[in-house]
Amino acid sequence: MKISSSWLKDHLEHGLSTEDLSALLLKLGFEVAGVERRGPQFSGVVVGRVLAKDKHPNADKLSVCTVDDGAAKWSVVCGAPNVAAGQTVAFARIGAVLPGEFKIKKAKLRGVESQGMICSREELGLSKDVDGIWVMGEGPALGADVGALLGPADDVLEVEATSNRPDCLSHRGLARELAAALGRTLKPLASGVDEALSKALPVSVEDAQACPFYGGRLIEGVKVGESPEWLKGRLESIGLRPVNNVVDVTNFVLHDVGQPLHAFDADRLAGGRILVRRSKAGETFLALDHKSYALPEGLLVIADAERPVALAGVMGGEESSVTEKTTRLVLEGAYFAPSEIRASSQKTRLRSDSSYRFERGADPEAARWAAERAAALILELAGGKAGPLKAEPAVLPAPTTRRIKTSTSRIAAILGADFHADEILATLKRIAAELSGGASEFTFTAPSWRHDLATANDLAEEVGRFLGYDRVPYRLAPLAPQAATTTPVETAARRVRTRLAALGFCEAYNYDLLPEKALTAARLSADGLPRVANPLSEDWALLRPSLLPGLLKNAQHNLSRGADAVRLFELGKAYSLKGGAVVEQWRAAGLLLGPVLDVRWQAARAPRAGFADAKAAVEALLGGAGPVSWERPGTGNAGRWVCDPLFHPANALRAFVAGEAIASVGWLHPRAARAFDLDGEGAVLFELNLERLAAKPAPTAKYAPFSPFPVSRRDLALVVDRSLPYGRLEEALRACAIAELQDALLFDVYEGKGIPDGKKSFAVRLTFGRDDRTLTDAEIAGFTDAVVKALSEKLGAVLRS
Repeated sequence: MKISSSWLKDHLEHGLSTEDLSALLLKLGFEVAGVERRGPQFSGVVVGRVLAKDKHPNADKLSVCTVDDGAAKWSVVCGAPNVAAGQTVAFARIGAVLPGEFKIKKAKLRGVESQGMICSREELGLSKDVDGIWVMGEGPALGADVGALLGPADDVLEVEATSNRPDCLSHRGLARELAAALGRTLKPLASGVDEALSKALPVSVEDAQACPFYGGRLIEGVKVGESPEWLKGRLESIGLRPVNNVVDVTNFVLHDVGQPLHAFDADRLAGGRILVRRSKAGETFLALDHKSYALPEGLLVIADAERPVALAGVMGGEESSVTEKTTRLVLEGAYFAPSEIRASSQKTRLRSDSSYRFERGADPEAARWAAERAAALILELAGGKAGPLKAEPAVLPAPTTRRIKTSTSRIAAILGADFHADEILATLKRIAAELSGGASEFTFTAPSWRHDLATANDLAEEVGRFLGYDRVPYRLAPLAPQAATTTPVETAARRVRTRLAALGFCEAYNYDLLPEKALTAARLSADGLPRVANPLSEDWALLRPSLLPGLLKNAQHNLSRGADAVRLFELGKAYSLKGGAVVEQWRAAGLLLGPVLDVRWQAARAPRAGFADAKAAVEALLGGAGPVSWERPGTGNAGRWVCDPLFHPANALRAFVAGEAIASVGWLHPRAARAFDLDGEGAVLFELNLERLAAKPAPTAKYAPFSPFPVSRRDLALVVDRSLPYGRLEEALRACAIAELQDALLFDVYEGKGIPDGKKSFAVRLTFGRDDRTLTDAEIAGFTDAVVKALSEKLGAVLRS
């Protein structure tokens, strides 16, 4: 929000420099993000009059003008297409300095001497209004300094107001804060309108809850034209473009006192009446931004007898806007319920300075007097005669009075400071509509513009802001340390996270919201899912029923950026509806695809992640919870889970612990794989119910000491039948009952040259060791021979030569 320092002085003579003003605003909770210096950045420019305009003898697009500056007549060469005799212009004399340190000198242009310069607004560093020179209009005396006419230089502050302080979104609102801080009095506002007309435009309101007050005043005989310099200067100082004297007044009052207003061309209102109603199905609205909007049914609109002419509290319509042809207008002053304006703005994606204030909560009592202030200014600047204010209801409903009963000791205790009772009461009196009582108990009545004051804590904040938080002593609060506790689900989640990370998975974090198209791609239904009432976009419309769609999107993202393999998991909530209420349930989910990266395997022959890997991961997570059994989804007790359509119907299992379904695992369905560009990758998924896992007994951790002595390893290449699975070989190894055999690791499988037909070679690494000493070579050789002999007898294995 832009605040003009000179405009602020119309309401309060604060006597502060820009630096001190910024510091005080920051202390009060309003950060000043930046300061811009505006106003005359030139010297030596005076008011002149073009007495004559002659054609330049040597140039078709130049003219030779005679300019009178009140002291002398000067010959000036000008190239502006709009220069004409009789105009009042900004004339830069010889020696004048324009923005950019450009100094005006006597010069010859195409052989004709030019004794100065007729300036455009742009050349003077002002906002551009037309192409060509600045035609100032009648009024200023010849020779008057243009810089002085524009007023002194002005500092414009970029002030950031918090969302709970809509009362400070204007110059008077901030002046009110400064007056309370400095202990000064605001300047009174001019009020009252000469109601010379008896006519009024009929006004009716269909929904008094949405629009508690609507007032319209008919003004006839207005002459719409250019605004005076003071008004254009005010608007330009805060970055607004002047339009005409009527529209500029409504914009001025908005930024002056914070009340949004709107003016309609009365002759363009069908039926000569105003109706505040709900939009109907199929209605459209052409707004002042020249865009047409299809209005959802049920939005609050201002309508005439035929169509909506404004989206209430948001923006007026182009078809009823005030133009230079307007002679009769209706000036609107209203108060709308914040929730109504917020809904209209969100559903149409249309935002404005007006909606920004209404949706945060305008001052209900300002609607009448701000409209009176605007009407008086219109009569002053555009002429005409005003009728009475036609209001619905005729009297503004009494606001809900917010009274807070508390004491000065309570305020001081909340702040933890020893503020004196008298200064607390004096501070609160400056911002109260009424303050009664004394230090032991007082009643604070909040003014109509302070919607944020409701409790003693709010009053304590006000005292802290105005008296200074730097006066609150720094001391440690009493500390009573308590051991942190975790819920069973948090404990289970921590265990699952640790285990999956140890298995080589990386944790993913996704939003709980997703678009309906993501569910469709995952073959999941959006029916019966919780929906967001007013989503920021369609990508955040639904609460997810499963964690798997997010992981599929993550896998797609990783593969598209060159990843060879993906091992991801996520812990989070899945959502459903039950009896109209949203049900949250903690889940764990994982996804594997691509080669199993391991230095023990050559990359060209590295196996890819498969069903067994995902099933093993689930079994690792369920270890200690009890015996695990498996059934196919949709059969027996397996039932149906929301995530089931994601799995291949012939390659999926449901895990049970103590008769309760607890996890699902399986290959990704081919259709879902194609939708996420994962076809051909062989993705396997699993999802686990964390809440059910948390209810099972947790595994007990046991400590096993490790040996301080080194181990010894021996590699064996064993030729076995091609049909023999490695699992039987490992069972035979364990059956040897050699206590010193600590581990057996398969690191290669080979078929080909040097291996007889129907045979294959297993390369196994055996690890031997003891806890009390180092093994000798003879002992290791004996163990190795015993292993080879046992495998030969049981499986027919022979050492590969």
